[in-house]
Amino acid sequence: MNRPEPRSTLSVGMEWASRVSTIGLEFALPALAGVYLDRWWSLRPLATIVGALLGFAVGMMHIFRIARDETKPK
Repeated sequence: MNRPEPRSTLSVGMEWASRVSTIGLEFALPALAGVYLDRWWSLRPLATIVGALLGFAVGMMHIFRIARDETKPK
């Protein structure tokens, strides 16, 4: 039976860097989109608040999903 080759520390580090970057963007981009929409539609600050709440919800769901996947027995 062939065992898969273990992953290098570089590949593991790159995976985690990608995860952290993605989560950061999930938190920030909806709020920034809200700021843009507020300026475009003159809604101040309704779209920014909605975007921040949406970004927080999406980011937290992603963090919880990663935590769940990392704690599963392998």
